[in-house]
Amino acid sequence: MKSIIVNALIILAAAAGVILLLKKGGAAGASKVVQISAPVGRTAADAAPIRPQTIEGRIDDFNEPITLQPIRSWRADTKYGFMLAVSGNPKWNRPQARVTFANPTPAPIVLEIDYTVDQNWLKMIEANPVAKDRFDGVAVQVATEGAAYNSSVLLKLDPLQRADNRKWLSYNLTLPTATKEVHFWIAGIPPHYSGFWANCAISLPQLRITPSQVLAPPGAQPTPTTKNP
Repeated sequence: MKSIIVNALIILAAAAGVILLLKKGGAAGASKVVQISAPVGRTAADAAPIRPQTIEGRIDDFNEPITLQPIRSWRADTKYGFMLAVSGNPKWNRPQARVTFANPTPAPIVLEIDYTVDQNWLKMIEANPVAKDRFDGVAVQVATEGAAYNSSVLLKLDPLQRADNRKWLSYNLTLPTATKEVHFWIAGIPPHYSGFWANCAISLPQLRITPSQVLAPPGAQPTPTTKNP
């Protein structure tokens, strides 16, 4: 009888030890578990910008449609784009342009802008002593319209003074969600702000022109900071 009681006590003690070890092991295991929370959802407004292959839209000068023209400069492949120019010739005096998208951007997108001073224009500037003396380079202001917040950039180049500007340059502009338009206009460069003979060829490789053109209501245009020569 005594041996039975002793054996029972031994079994109970062993069981208690096993239970204690299991509790400690469970607690230790729980302390090593990495708590992983569900990923935070991102809205279209703060999502990383995407780069679409094509963007449908139209181009005008806030009055008349602009037709893309083949432009070949600096031995680069032919690009299709439009010219901005400050000139006494009304045919060339088109210092501003507007791109209107067929649909507002559903999310932030990257718009690739290729730009340069046309090679033939630079040759004419270099050959004209007055133009060469007064030419201060070119600055093109680019600004988005239609979104809750808009972005802008000033594209500057001076191929007369900088040999590395004698080529097509590129800039990737992020368009905010709900962007409806992108405006381009030649801006004056301090200290003179004259924009004398300022010109810029612009190509938008992603833009696909839609067949119809929508013109702006009268007076809907930005105020350029340049003066005609």
